[in-house]
Amino acid sequence: MNHETYAMKKEEILSKSNHKEICKSLLTFTQSTLEKEGLKLAFEQTLALTSHLCAMVERGYEGGEIPEVDPEMFSEVSALSLELAEKVCKQVPNMVAGEAYLLSVHFELAQLN
Repeated sequence: MNHETYAMKKEEILSKSNHKEICKSLLTFTQSTLEKEGLKLAFEQTLALTSHLCAMVERGYEGGEIPEVDPEMFSEVSALSLELAEKVCKQVPNMVAGEAYLLSVHFELAQLN
């Protein structure tokens, strides 16, 4: 995927949110957090992350819920990935603990790049 296509798709994801500016800010914070650890996502991975972050923002500000998450399913996720996910989740109000587990998968992928 080239940069122009990536930028268009990212903007499309962001534009669907009722909280576009908050999503953009959270994406910037998340990318900065990853970069501080020397981690980077591919374009496609960043699009998936953008979608997830926007969904988190919607849940946080509008009261949506995710199904209960079994932490055992994430036993192979590194402590670093979970720590980074928790940092990001703290930026959004009303996040349930399970959200960090789901988000940590994105960071685990970044470690594989």
